[in-house]
Amino acid sequence: MPRDDIARFWDGTRQALATIEASPSMEEIEEQSGREYTTYRVGINSYGGQRIRAWYSVPKHSRPNEKLPAVMTVPGYSGEKPIPVHLAMTGYAVLTMFPRGQGESKAEWELEFGTKLTYHVTDRDRFYYRGAFMDCVRGIDFLCSRPEIDSSRIGMWGRSQGGGLTLATSSLDTRLSAAIAEEPFICNYPVAASVTTSPYVELHDYLAEHADQRDAALATLEYFDPLNLADAIRCPILVNIGMQDDICPYPTIAPVFDKITTQKALAIYPDLGHSPCTDFNTQGMDWLRRCLG
Repeated sequence: MPRDDIARFWDGTRQALATIEASPSMEEIEEQSGREYTTYRVGINSYGGQRIRAWYSVPKHSRPNEKLPAVMTVPGYSGEKPIPVHLAMTGYAVLTMFPRGQGESKAEWELEFGTKLTYHVTDRDRFYYRGAFMDCVRGIDFLCSRPEIDSSRIGMWGRSQGGGLTLATSSLDTRLSAAIAEEPFICNYPVAASVTTSPYVELHDYLAEHADQRDAALATLEYFDPLNLADAIRCPILVNIGMQDDICPYPTIAPVFDKITTQKALAIYPDLGHSPCTDFNTQGMDWLRRCLG
């Protein structure tokens, strides 16, 4: 697929998002708040007019007139994610954003059929991740609209599906000043389509059962593959790979990392499977401190 065609597709998609008024709502939620931060339930209109939800956690003890750095986090493929309160307690405003049909946003809409990997997979205009990528961009819109946020110090951190969404968002939105893509999923689809562990197996089995749609599906996925987007990343980005990870294996991630031309770092863990990593979490926090302050 020519790079220009992919760029035009996303330029048009961003323009369509821009025509949608975000109309954000915020409601303080005491049970999601802590001694050092206040959490709000947020609603935002996103691509196609779909409303999505998020948790917005703001440190309580900032200095008068201080502008805060912010970090947007997004869930793995399960769609669920707890608020990363350690970020809020470290001084970052945190937007825990749930793309359409995931987590808190299920209250607004759910997939009518299929899975996120197979929903309208032969139609680039209706494929699930078109809206999901724009939901992430809308999350950055929200953070940039907040008077307490320094819009020059916004980062994004996600693991697994969240890592793939981080790669995609940092490719499509230059307002990010730091990104951390942890064990990223939804990468390098020509290779990922042969992976038979969950959840890539959903795509593998769909293509096996619908052999007549294989070419159309892979053509659609070219538009959404960070392999074809990553050269547009401009912010510093940190990535990791576990060499024992059979869910997001090395061959799906490494070629994407190679395409990144900005400041980047890759942490490879020989004994790590698909799981959080204390050492990488430490590296991620240091990455945010250096990039966002």
